[in-house]
Amino acid sequence: MENSHPLFKRRLTYFLITAFFLVGTVCAVLFFLMNVRVSTVNLENCFYSDKASVLAAADIKMGTHSYAIDKDKISSAIMEQNPYVTDVRIKRTGISSLTIILTEDAPRFYIEDDGKYLILSETLRVLGIYSAKEEYAHLSVYPIKLLPVESAEIGSTLVFAKGYEDNGKECISLLSQISECELSGTITHADISERFDIRLTYKDKYELRFGSPKNFEDKLALVIETIEFLENPQNGYSKAKGIIRANVDGETSFEPTGAVEE
Repeated sequence: MENSHPLFKRRLTYFLITAFFLVGTVCAVLFFLMNVRVSTVNLENCFYSDKASVLAAADIKMGTHSYAIDKDKISSAIMEQNPYVTDVRIKRTGISSLTIILTEDAPRFYIEDDGKYLILSETLRVLGIYSAKEEYAHLSVYPIKLLPVESAEIGSTLVFAKGYEDNGKECISLLSQISECELSGTITHADISERFDIRLTYKDKYELRFGSPKNFEDKLALVIETIEFLENPQNGYSKAKGIIRANVDGETSFEPTGAVEE
């Protein structure tokens, strides 16, 4: 059969295409094995945790193949060793780079208990324990009055003393509702130690008095509406400080006590 025969040319073309495909596949696999290795690890949303501690907990060795990373194991290790962190996402952001994206609990409150200062999240999760105020002076945290505490473990929610368990759960429920609404991050003092006299302070400007926790969600919604009304300059109260009472179901009242300092 002559080399110019159409069948020979067809077979030659098929052979060359197959060979080219195999060579390309081998090259791609070699490139993948040699180059898709971690050389850079970045952190995002790391505001309160120590960056060195997060990276140490992740323990990602440079040169490790990026597809050999155990994301669940790394996430668990980071959350276990860094109490501010509540969630971890890890994504590949390049051929050789990974990004660790954190979700953190913000420090909101503090209490003094047995000579120690406990730093708490908005839902009373313990974020740190210090022996002196100077140690947490860099944090924007505010005092909160609570029921008696049985124990506090970093990374866990406060445990209230025996006899106060049910009321303690109720306190945490109230604070959880606040953390999920527009007042989140605005409370600069809180007193939930008395079940029928719940008091919060909004931005050092308004004292919010709820009375009992009954219908708290509805009361909270009315307080938010009242704050919006008061802070609207067109209504003439935007410079006023005072007490917002929401202890009567279905209504609020405002008692001015002063003016905001310029």
